Amino acid sequence: MNSRPVILFAGGTDPSGGAGLAADLKSCSALGGHGCISVTAITIQNSGGVDSWIPVKPSKIIDQMNATCDDGLPDGVKTGMLGSREAVKAVASVISTRLKAVPYVLDPVMVAGSGDGLAEESLEAAIIEHLLPLATLVTPNLDEAEAFTGKPVRDRGAMEKAAIEIKAMGAQNVLLKGGHLEGEPADVLVSSKGITWFPGSRIVPGKVHGTGCTLASACATLLAAGYSPEKAVGNSLAYLRGAIAGSFQRDLGVLLGHFAPMGALPGVNDGGAFYKTPRFCPSCAGELVKAEPHPICGRCGLIFYRNPLPAVILLLEKKGEVLLARRAMAPAKGELGFPGGFVDLGESPEMAAMRELKEETTLTGASLELIGSDMDHTDYGSVVLYIYRVRNWQGTPLASDDVAELIWTEVNEIPGLAFKAHDRLAERVKNEGSYNGTC
Repeated sequence: MNSRPVILFAGGTDPSGGAGLAADLKSCSALGGHGCISVTAITIQNSGGVDSWIPVKPSKIIDQMNATCDDGLPDGVKTGMLGSREAVKAVASVISTRLKAVPYVLDPVMVAGSGDGLAEESLEAAIIEHLLPLATLVTPNLDEAEAFTGKPVRDRGAMEKAAIEIKAMGAQNVLLKGGHLEGEPADVLVSSKGITWFPGSRIVPGKVHGTGCTLASACATLLAAGYSPEKAVGNSLAYLRGAIAGSFQRDLGVLLGHFAPMGALPGVNDGGAFYKTPRFCPSCAGELVKAEPHPICGRCGLIFYRNPLPAVILLLEKKGEVLLARRAMAPAKGELGFPGGFVDLGESPEMAAMRELKEETTLTGASLELIGSDMDHTDYGSVVLYIYRVRNWQGTPLASDDVAELIWTEVNEIPGLAFKAHDRLAERVKNEGSYNGTC
C-alpha cells in the first residue's frame, strides 16, 4: 500500500456537496486518503432533502469500478447508494472478483436521513444475499437495521440484538448507528472482539446532511490504512464529531464541515486567531480530539500547542544551588529541567511565570525579574522562552502538577537537562555564578 491509501467509492452524486460521493471524497481526503469514484446514480437533492434520482446502467457501474482497478487495485472499497437489485449485483460482481483482498465497507443506503427514498424497491434481500457476505464492515442506521431484521430497533437493547443478528447474516463487523435514538445518540459495534458501545451527545439540534456517508467513508479510509475495526470506528466517530461541530447552515438544511474553516476573511481583524486550535494535526493530518488541557491527535498522539509557543523558565537560586524539576509527563518524562511551562491564552509571560511557580512548586509571594530570553524547538514546535529569576518566595518547594520531583542542585553539578535552552541557561549560571545577561 502507498503511504496514501486509495479507496474506491461507489455511490450517488449530491449537488449540495454534503452527502454521497461528495462526502466520501471529503472525509477520505481529510483523513489522508485518496478517493476514486464509481457513480451509481445521479440525484437531485440539496441540504433539505431528495427530489428525485436517475440510475446509472449496471454495466457502466462495472466499467467505472474496473477502470479504477486497472489503474492499480485500491486499498479499500466502500459502497453507498446503489438504488436497484441490478446495481447491487453489479457492484458485488466486481468486489467478489477483483477486490476480495481489501477491506469493504457497506453503507446500506435505502432511505436518506431526511426520510426520502433512495431505492427503486426493497433492497434488503439483495444486499443480504450479495453484499453482506463480502463486507468487512456494514453500517446500517436504525431504519436499515429494521429492514434487515424485520423487527423494531428503537432502543439500545434492540440495537445490540439487531447488530448481532446482522453479523450472523455474513458481515465480519457491524456498526449500528443510533443517531436517530430518542435522547442522546449511541452507536454499537459488534466484531470478533465482542460488543463495543460508543456513546455520543447532540452537538447541534436537528438533522445534519451526510453524516452516515461521512462516517462510513471515514471507516473505509482507516480500515484501508490498516486500523482495526474498533480503532477505525472510534477514530472515524471522532472525526465525525469534529465535522458536526464545524457544520454550517444553508437555507434548507445543515451541511457538515468536513475541513477546517477558512479563518479570518480579508479585511477582518481577529486578534484571537493566533490562539485558535485547528481541526487537524499539523504533523499527520489526523483529527485533533478535544482534551484537557490541550487537544491531542487521535492518530499520532501529538499534543497541540500554539506555534510559535510562548513559555517561561524559572530560575530559583539558594546558597550556590539552583532548583531543578523532574518532569512527570511526556515529552522528556523523567528528565530534569528548570521549572516553567507554556503561557496560556489571555496571560502575560509574567502571569504565566507566577502561575507555573505556584502550580509546580507550591511557592507563593515571590517577586520576579525578567533576566533574559531564548528560543528552542521541541516536540510541540518552536518555542520563545522568557527567563525569570524568582526572589523572596514564601514556603518550601513541593513537587506538584506536571512535576514529579524538585531537587536543589549545586550549580557546578547541574547535569544535562531535558531541553537545549535549559542546558544553555545552566551553562551560563555555571560560568557566571549567577545568570545576569540577556540571551
